[in-house]
Amino acid sequence: FPGDLFVSVSYTLFGNRQLHVSMKAKALNKPTPVNLAQHTYWNLGGHNSGNILSNDIKIFASHFTAVDANLIPTGKIEPVKGTPYDFLKPRSVGSRINKLPKGYDINYVLDGDYNSKKLKPVAVVYDRKSGRFMELSTDAPGVQFYTANYVKDLKGKSGFVYQAHAALCLETQGFPDAVNHPNFPSTIVTKGKPYKHNMLFKFSTKLVPSFS
Repeated sequence: FPGDLFVSVSYTLFGNRQLHVSMKAKALNKPTPVNLAQHTYWNLGGHNSGNILSNDIKIFASHFTAVDANLIPTGKIEPVKGTPYDFLKPRSVGSRINKLPKGYDINYVLDGDYNSKKLKPVAVVYDRKSGRFMELSTDAPGVQFYTANYVKDLKGKSGFVYQAHAALCLETQGFPDAVNHPNFPSTIVTKGKPYKHNMLFKFSTKLVPSFS
């Protein structure tokens, strides 16, 4: 809304345990805001391994977009330093989650040039029990970090029942509510300015992870 769009998403497996996701959108008549995200729930230990609070994570973002009590962006961009949102150095997801009302559900401003279309690092996640390691990069300016705060008694694969923090999401994206905040990167797509959004997931196993 308000215009019509032609939208496509492609998933490509290649190389050594790599997944590339490409999202595209083209405006067919009117300028239209577009902000697509890949909302995968990740649990590197396996879907029935329990919660992800012991997973180590590093997020390559020195700032986040502040929100109000209803999780609506205020337009302010705040530093992560001195807050529970600081994952510039790897630490467990649950290390400071109790300082938040429900858990993590916040957009990070990725370090680097907003307008660059080159892939930049987003986050790395490590599950110590399995040794599984995930690296994510993108050409989007932000990433929503979400810790499945509202999952409750959800029956899933093989009948397993999931609870809060059973997985985490890293949704690369434009900044939420950008149409109402002129200081945020524009998410408006026009005929002459199509939408392109790429992300690359790399998976490996490591005894001693490297978070660089």
